[in-house]
Amino acid sequence: MKRLLLMVLVLLAAALLAPAAAAAAAAETDTMHFSGTDSRAELNLCSGAPGTLAIVFSGVIHTTDPGDGTVRMTGLMTGTVTFVPADPSQPSYTGHLTERFGGDANTFTVADNIVLHGSDGSLGKQHILMHVTVNANGTVTTSLDTVRLTC
Repeated sequence: MKRLLLMVLVLLAAALLAPAAAAAAAAETDTMHFSGTDSRAELNLCSGAPGTLAIVFSGVIHTTDPGDGTVRMTGLMTGTVTFVPADPSQPSYTGHLTERFGGDANTFTVADNIVLHGSDGSLGKQHILMHVTVNANGTVTTSLDTVRLTC
């Protein structure tokens, strides 16, 4: 999940900086579609059992540069998530994720929701709400306001 979040942050930075670099006098709107996969060894967050986490995702980022030196960005990413345990006696999980993000060159917010259904009938949910701020000196601060895991 950290790798996926890092990729989203890189995409956000590229989406925010590209219109600002153009410095167009007239308002400009840009839309960027993206998709990908992420597969890696991971631990089951509820049981600690090792396995393989696979995420297939796609999304869209909209940027608006009104021509006044500010840039606004919003986006949405959705996808499917599977977890296959290394031990076949452990439950496997399938489900979906939804991530919304938005902000400007100085602040943005990411809201991440994942819902997984276990092969044993269990239900897992994860909700993360994160804020990132860049001050005038370029210092980045991040706050995880909500990290909720339900198993």
